[in-house]
Amino acid sequence: MILSKRLHTLEAFCFNQNLGFRKAQTQAVNQHRPFASSSRYDNGSGVVDEKTPDGNRLGGVGIIKGKGGGGAGIGNVFDKMLPSFIPSPKPLFQHCSNPKTVSIIGAPMTFGQPYVGTDHGPSFLRKAGLRSKLIALGWLVDDGPDLNFSAKALASPDDMVHPHAKNSSMIGRGTQILSQIVEEKAMSGSFPLVLGGDHSIAIGTLSGILRARPNTGVLWIDAHADLNTPDISESGNMHGMPVGLAIKEMGADYTMIPGFEWLGKEGTPMLAPNSIVYVGLRDVDMKEREAIRELGICAFTMSHIDRYGIGKVMDMAMTHLLAHDPNRPIHLSYDIDAVDPAIAPATGTAVRGGLTFREAHYVAEIVAASGVLASAEIVEVNPTLSHDRGAHATVEFSLGLITSLLGKSII
Repeated sequence: MILSKRLHTLEAFCFNQNLGFRKAQTQAVNQHRPFASSSRYDNGSGVVDEKTPDGNRLGGVGIIKGKGGGGAGIGNVFDKMLPSFIPSPKPLFQHCSNPKTVSIIGAPMTFGQPYVGTDHGPSFLRKAGLRSKLIALGWLVDDGPDLNFSAKALASPDDMVHPHAKNSSMIGRGTQILSQIVEEKAMSGSFPLVLGGDHSIAIGTLSGILRARPNTGVLWIDAHADLNTPDISESGNMHGMPVGLAIKEMGADYTMIPGFEWLGKEGTPMLAPNSIVYVGLRDVDMKEREAIRELGICAFTMSHIDRYGIGKVMDMAMTHLLAHDPNRPIHLSYDIDAVDPAIAPATGTAVRGGLTFREAHYVAEIVAASGVLASAEIVEVNPTLSHDRGAHATVEFSLGLITSLLGKSII
């Protein structure tokens, strides 16, 4: 009876062989906190427990509310920023100069996909307290105004149109600007933290990072592979092309993509297929599937996470990227649509069956703990695509991910 009052819908947990329980989907509806988060923990016996707002365990599903909270994020009244003090074989953020500085780069691009609103992502994250939380984690914060990615600033009357690369001229100009700034910040020893904006901004982020740190490995957390090029894209939306344009073997002709001539200049470093790992895939185009197989790209879908668990998947992902150089810098590109839309609904290409709250945070935590995370971006936060509570939940969750990847510790 209590559960029926607390929860509007509750789908059963799926039991994966020898792997414990996994949430298929939970939508908590509480009169006062409809989008409060659940917090899972191991009680020492290997059994996952969760609690209701009253502190009652729900046998695997629930909501957490109240002072102190269990873990990071929504639903915790006091979400203290505690820098990690857990012993590590490597110093954290070893590629950053001392004192460690995070350079926040607001990249409010919205032309890579069909929905307005992704340009609000950076401002919403700042208003939610991003700077103060990073300071509390011990970072010096270098933050300036968002880049001007308005149509007025990026468009030109002479722009050519590509039938399979929508708004390419504006996106090309914007990502070129972003690429130069990211390169400058990385070269200075800062940690570039890019706030999107849609995922087309990663064209600029990857280019800048690879010029500054050519040996960078890339961890791509996303429901989608973003491995398209104009020649194979089904939609022509450029937020689905950043990886495809970064990998030479995908065969993109940059001279034929208006706005992207700069990307094809001689000497521009490209991303090797064995230097990227996907985690969380669950919506991949047919041509992208073929390319992943042909190029031998390391890819972990949600099925792999169901089978092995997020811990094993992340171990395999990091082992792949660091196999030949354990001190290699890592760039983390985190699309919020990697997370299940029951948790983060305010995004443009939501796909059910994504990462749970703790899986999403674990990804960020384990990469930070590696000591070699050197840059990151978070994209596709679109507060206009959900009602107020959904928008607030998505922004707060995204903020929690950022603090986790920048060193926040639960204890």
